[in-house]
Amino acid sequence: MDIDTFENAIELLTNLEFSGVEVCLVSKYWSDSNIMKFYQAGFKKFGESRIDALIRRAQHFPKDIEWHFIGNIQSRDLDKICKYAKVIQSFDRPDLLSKLANYPEIEILIQVNISEQKNRNGILLENLEKVIDEIEKYEVTCKGFMIHPPMDSSIKEKKYWFVEMQRIFSNYPNYTILSMGTSHDFELANEFGATLNRLGKILLDKK
Repeated sequence: MDIDTFENAIELLTNLEFSGVEVCLVSKYWSDSNIMKFYQAGFKKFGESRIDALIRRAQHFPKDIEWHFIGNIQSRDLDKICKYAKVIQSFDRPDLLSKLANYPEIEILIQVNISEQKNRNGILLENLEKVIDEIEKYEVTCKGFMIHPPMDSSIKEKKYWFVEMQRIFSNYPNYTILSMGTSHDFELANEFGATLNRLGKILLDKK
């Protein structure tokens, strides 16, 4: 990553923070050196979707980094995820709540299948209230919601889903995080109330 790309990325991140939107830097395909450049610039939220990368980086990188797990949750990996991550953004496994309850320091965001497509991860809207009740029953700390619309969605579709998610979020005043918006659509998501963006590729390609 050249100096101009890095400076432009820092400018983007600074502007987002100034506007009140936090950023989780998705480091899935980043080199360790690129992660450290952003860390040294003051950014400490990083997201990993691969359990092996999460473990290695959490073990060897500075301890004040806040790791977010953003990948599919496998039951066999839950102990490791909870040991090395602070936040699970991709929670959609109510069957694991009894196990999660053993990790009082972990925080979750409920991944909502906002498009309600059968082949996508996330909690369907029709089941959302029931899942929230279960989360409260097991006293697992939930901070809000995360959505990831299909990559091939139109702008019109994304607007509809972002508006719908903002409406749902407003019904839960105790929740503080609405994670929506990636490198492809963060500006649109922020128009409709996102409090957290997940940015990766755009930061390394920012010209």
